[in-house]
Amino acid sequence: MQNSHDKLKVGLLVNGVNQRNLNGEIIKNIINNKKINIDTLIINKKTDKKSRLIYSLKKHSIKRLIEKILFKMLTEFEKFIFICFFKKFHFKEVNLDNDKIEKIHVNPIKSKLGGEESYSEQNVKAIKNRNLDIILRLDGGILKGEILKASKNGVISFHHGDNNLYRGLPAGFWEIYYRNPTTGFVIQKLNENLDAGDILFKGHFPTKFFYYYNQQFIYKQSAKYINQVFDQFINSESLNYLEKKDYKNKIFKDPDFFQLLKYIFSTYSFLLLKALQKLMRSREVWSVAFLKGNFDKNKLEKLKIIKNFENRFMADPFLIKVNGKNYIFVEDYSFKNKKGSISCYELNDIKENFLGKVIEEDFHLSFPFLFKYENNLYMCPETHEKNEIRIYQCDKFPLKWRYYKTLIKNIYAVDTVLFEKNSVWWLLTNTDSNKIDTLSELSIFYSKDGPLSNNWKPHKKNPVIVNANIARNAGLVLNNNSIYRMNQKVGFNIYGKEFDINIIKNINENNFVEEKIENIKPNFFKNIHGTHHLSYNEDYSVIDFVKRNYIFDKKDK
Repeated sequence: MQNSHDKLKVGLLVNGVNQRNLNGEIIKNIINNKKINIDTLIINKKTDKKSRLIYSLKKHSIKRLIEKILFKMLTEFEKFIFICFFKKFHFKEVNLDNDKIEKIHVNPIKSKLGGEESYSEQNVKAIKNRNLDIILRLDGGILKGEILKASKNGVISFHHGDNNLYRGLPAGFWEIYYRNPTTGFVIQKLNENLDAGDILFKGHFPTKFFYYYNQQFIYKQSAKYINQVFDQFINSESLNYLEKKDYKNKIFKDPDFFQLLKYIFSTYSFLLLKALQKLMRSREVWSVAFLKGNFDKNKLEKLKIIKNFENRFMADPFLIKVNGKNYIFVEDYSFKNKKGSISCYELNDIKENFLGKVIEEDFHLSFPFLFKYENNLYMCPETHEKNEIRIYQCDKFPLKWRYYKTLIKNIYAVDTVLFEKNSVWWLLTNTDSNKIDTLSELSIFYSKDGPLSNNWKPHKKNPVIVNANIARNAGLVLNNNSIYRMNQKVGFNIYGKEFDINIIKNINENNFVEEKIENIKPNFFKNIHGTHHLSYNEDYSVIDFVKRNYIFDKKDK
């Protein structure tokens, strides 16, 4: 960039002007960024089908070709399943055939072993003459040679997989094969080694339960973060690296015959189990339990369970002490109405007393976070179906509440917590502009005008976390001038498997730092497979947990 007011000059390395699926999504995000100018298309010459076939026959054995054909058939079958039975993700389609973008047609020189591509001195010179700030590779093979230096800041690219675990291909497959809870992606500055570049951005999403679904999900979700990399580059006028190291771990390829068999058996038996669970009207039922005394993970087996009402469950407990008495506010979910409301219990020694529902709307409510401000008590429950973060004020404790105001409009957010630190109010929430994932992003907003302000400003690093095993809020406790944030952790296709306890070490307009101090697993009762929330004070600790109930269970308990 010539100066801070100029747009970032970007070149795109592609196979054509029409782009869809992942590439279309990435390009549309770039086009919507007013600080970026797509200056040049570097278009690879197309290889005809006959040449590609001859190349494949030379490169692969008959056995390997059959394995690749079988994998292609599996992919097409899963694509059919996904389109027929799942909500299809909408990817943007972009046509870049316009006069404002310079087009340079290049002819990649393929290596004898295949996969590696370099470019002629003439091609590289033509690209360098465009004086690009950076090149984004969207198509093509493993780049070698001077093309990597053809812009001021080299070439960057996406890799879909955590490169500490899975270098190579196919995107989204091996995480299913090895049943990893999350699937990673990186945006990296390329060097001559496969998926071993310097990391500019890294994220992890919950792994879906079959390959094609998982691949499409990570493609859709990862594309938007290209603007975070470019915005950081524009603000600092240099690339900001998260990691620089030598990668020597295994490079993965398409599965062989035996790996395909194992994948098919494991994945489709899992899908069959899910279908059987649905036929048996299996459902996950959350419950809340409490224990007298301050939190101690070694005493959780002594927790007393609050019995659920029939055809309902309780979750997301928040504890508060008012006038010497302790109360729990919970999500009260109705299977019949398919939505949650907010209810309240009073605790008396080792007994609980249900006081009733305190807030009910025609949309889902959960996660009833409580905070005090200027001698008033407020609640900020999850209201993502309204596409806003709103608060309620308590008029008469504990049963009478009224909608007070909306803090942030037009936001897809869940599980919001608020607190004051250094005379600034901080709001931590889980967001997703695509509205398909509430587990992976933690975003922060702050107000210097108190928590009731309309002037909530986004943190400079939003989202401050992109990781489904760290981001999702699971409670907040203020204790002895320390702030503890609980976060959910996922299992392989398991929501709310366990949670961590973190102490917030630093939060300001530029940074957010927390340190994990404890992990809580669902091992304190028999036959439970998840726990995802904690609240405590000097008198009580409250937690939730989940079991799976079936049609032959008389009632949820």
